[in-house]
Amino acid sequence: MLNTNKNITLSGTSVIDGVQVAYMSASISTDGGNGANVNKTITNQEVYNTNKVQVRADIKAFEDEVYKIEDEMMAKNLEE
Repeated sequence: MLNTNKNITLSGTSVIDGVQVAYMSASISTDGGNGANVNKTITNQEVYNTNKVQVRADIKAFEDEVYKIEDEMMAKNLEE
């Protein structure tokens, strides 16, 4: 028996002075039943070390967007 899942993939980068410092990605199930899978990778440790506050704010903004989409999917599925 074949089971399939539909997901939304989201990606983002934190860029400081034109340099990518972090990469974020997430996979969000459209059925709202599974929590999102979020990954974060620091791509430039030196720039990250001197800009942690901004990079962490970018990561939080990305996670907030993931949660927003996740909540929208859950609300949509409750309506159906």
